[in-house]
Amino acid sequence: MWVVLALVVVLVAAGITAWSVLGDGDGSPTGSRGGDATGGASCAGEYCVGPYPYVNACGLLDPSSTSARIGAVGSEGLRVQETFADPLPPADTASPPAWTFGVRSTCDVRPVDHKKAVFRSLTLELQQYGEDGVVEPGPAEPGRPLPGVEGVVVQDGDGAAEVFGWVRNTRFRVNLVWSNKKPAIPDATLAALAGAVVQGVPDAPDAAADLGDLSQDGRQVVIDACTAFTGADFQDATGYAVDPTNVDRTYGATPAGPITSTCRRTTAAPNRGLPTPGGTTHMDGALSPNVTVTPHPDDAAARAALAEDRRDIQSAVDVPGVGDGAVFGVADSSSFRLEFTKGFHRVRIDCGLTNGNADWTPTDMRARLEPIAAAIAARMP
Repeated sequence: MWVVLALVVVLVAAGITAWSVLGDGDGSPTGSRGGDATGGASCAGEYCVGPYPYVNACGLLDPSSTSARIGAVGSEGLRVQETFADPLPPADTASPPAWTFGVRSTCDVRPVDHKKAVFRSLTLELQQYGEDGVVEPGPAEPGRPLPGVEGVVVQDGDGAAEVFGWVRNTRFRVNLVWSNKKPAIPDATLAALAGAVVQGVPDAPDAAADLGDLSQDGRQVVIDACTAFTGADFQDATGYAVDPTNVDRTYGATPAGPITSTCRRTTAAPNRGLPTPGGTTHMDGALSPNVTVTPHPDDAAARAALAEDRRDIQSAVDVPGVGDGAVFGVADSSSFRLEFTKGFHRVRIDCGLTNGNADWTPTDMRARLEPIAAAIAARMP
């Protein structure tokens, strides 16, 4: 029994600051308006987009505050999927890189049991630019004004609404879906969400949240696949430059079962202005392993799950020396899989082909995935 999972939604709050909105009694923000909320720009940290601090979308709209912002989220918890930047350690710590191109951050929150929740999904998308003048004043999209927040517009859909706006060097989109079978979300709620973005951008967190610690029978449980699959390990294992601005992470919990988390990282495109660290090259195409970490009740259960998965892997072969047992093969016509266990954790690495490496054989892909798997296994408890 995963009694430690009483934390359910709280796990997404560890290490994140909840952003509140100053508002009137009806919940609408007071004096919110899109535009330049800071005046000057200054950034000295490792998360910079030109002269501006990078903003993490899930740090701006803390997933653990979803119930307070919108309403009931059901009893089964939330599933969070986010895209964020995760800088690699700079070669020169005195001169961290400043990205001058557009950088994207998203945060998508969905209730596991959407029937008992008042909504189906809440998504915040931020597009941040490192050069002045790229973001023109005012929203670029058509729509109706949103009472309570100047400089933003709303596009109404069937059981959904999208809010568009801008602040400082950032364009943002808030998408809220409740379906046409549920009561419409009031404008005051949309205004509170938009106001939180407008007011929060100047001081929002830049780093992805630390999801905290969890243990089962005195053993550490991996609840964040991105802590096991690091950008530095990916880069060292393959020799390819890694894109630090494009990391996907999915996590969540339910009261009845184990946590499953995923992490996808990708190699850097040669035309995006990203640095090429010493000893690396830019790959022709892209290598984007997606790592899924699933804890099980015990070691035997993890091994049994791996044996079950092996039946779906074509041309499966054992991979000695990785974890407590590993298998590699073809997952489908255009992707490969390397799966292993380490203790009571099962780790699955899925990676597909692109135009740049469409001619790779299973041997070619295994040569890339095996050192990645070894690095992940070394970080597993």
